[in-house]
Amino acid sequence: MNLGILFQCCLSLASAVLSHLPAEDLTDQVRANVETRTKGTSPQLFTTFTDGTRFVRNPRCWLNDMKGLSAVHAGYGPGATAITPWHVIGANHWKHESGAKLYFCDLQNHSIVRCVVASMEIRPDIKSDIWLAVLDQRLPVSITPMPLMPPAWTNYVRHSRFPVAALNKNNEFGAGEVLTFRQPVSGWYLYGYLYQPSSLAPTLQFAPLQGGDSGRPIVTLVNGNLVLLGHLTFEPGKGRFAGPDYSAYSADIQSGIRKLGTNNAATAQNLRTIDLSDFK
Repeated sequence: MNLGILFQCCLSLASAVLSHLPAEDLTDQVRANVETRTKGTSPQLFTTFTDGTRFVRNPRCWLNDMKGLSAVHAGYGPGATAITPWHVIGANHWKHESGAKLYFCDLQNHSIVRCVVASMEIRPDIKSDIWLAVLDQRLPVSITPMPLMPPAWTNYVRHSRFPVAALNKNNEFGAGEVLTFRQPVSGWYLYGYLYQPSSLAPTLQFAPLQGGDSGRPIVTLVNGNLVLLGHLTFEPGKGRFAGPDYSAYSADIQSGIRKLGTNNAATAQNLRTIDLSDFK
C-alpha cells in the first residue's frame, strides 16, 4: 500500500476514535483544579500592601500563578475587574466615580495605574447591579483581562457544588461553591447566583466581611484560566454570598462597551468568553 494513503488512513482512524471519546464534565474538572491548589496554601493575595498603591504578591496564595489575578483592582475602594484592556466592571451600588484611580498589580509586582473616565449602569430597566467603566489608557499586556462564561453555560453543569472563589476587601481569595444558579433579587438584579461555603477547601473558605466587599470578583477555574462569574453584592450570613450573573448580561455589557465610546480603540473592544466546547 502507498505509505501516503496508509498515513491518511491512520489519521482518519485516530480522528474517529477521538471524536467518540466522552467529553469531560465541567464540574469535575473545576473541582479537580481547586483540589490540586488548596493544600497547604493561603487565601492572602499579597504579602505587602502599601497605601493601596504598591503590592507584593504572596507566593503561597493558592491562585498566585493565575494571570487573571492581574485584572483585579488591588487598591482601596469598591471592587473592579478588567474585562478588556480598556474596560472594568463592578457593582453599581458602590462604584468608582469619574477621575478615580484604579491600581493593578501584574505577576512581576509592578503597579499599573489607570483612571476612570466614563461609566454606566447595565440594564437599569430590569436591574443588574452591574457598573461598566472605560479607562483613560489601555492596560499593558502584563495585565490579563478576565473572560466571562458564555450564555447558558450552566447547561454544562451536571453536578451540584460547582466550585468558585471570591475576593474580600482584605484581599483574601476564599473558596466557595454555587448553591443556586438562578437567584434573582427584586430591585437589585434579575439574573444572579447564591453561593455557600466550600465543601472542597475547609481551610480556605471565603470570609465575608460585610461592608467593603461589594464589587469584588467571584471567579471559577477552567482550563487553567480564571473566569469571571460576577461580583459580590450581598453577604446574607452563614458564609453565604450572592451577586449578579455576568453571563446572562453579556450582550448588554458588550452593547455598553459600544455606547461608552471615548475613543475608537475602546469602542472596538469585544468581550472574551471561555470556550466550553470540550465539555459535555
